[in-house]
Amino acid sequence: MLEILKIQPLIRNVDLLDTNIMSFTLNGIPAKAINYGHSICIGFVFIEKKMISDSVVHYISLMLVALEDTQDFALQIERDYWWLWYRHTPDERNSIDNERQRLSIELEKIHSFIQILNSFEVTINAPEVRILTKRKTDAHRVVS
Repeated sequence: MLEILKIQPLIRNVDLLDTNIMSFTLNGIPAKAINYGHSICIGFVFIEKKMISDSVVHYISLMLVALEDTQDFALQIERDYWWLWYRHTPDERNSIDNERQRLSIELEKIHSFIQILNSFEVTINAPEVRILTKRKTDAHRVVS
């Protein structure tokens, strides 16, 4: 399964860390994949921990479980970064070419999804409008 990842057009800088683990970049986003035989889990650096509030992580987590298309996704904190994980289970009825194309489409969706989640962080943490208060909240920077 990791062999299919190596030939994806959005994937660069492939480094085999173990027989079942590889690191790479997806359009510049650091990532890694773990092959479990029946499926592959692909993790992407989503955002630096200090750049996102707990309430935004809570909102994103709820969204991931609420939407049918994102139920194979999960968030994980590793060191100082939030990772977005995706579980890809190959369809054994597909040919290798069809599976490669299916994974390519999923990787493009994931890249777009990460961009959307990063825009939520900006929107949710945008400066507050002054309404009966003098308190002002600065917007957080987003790691791109």
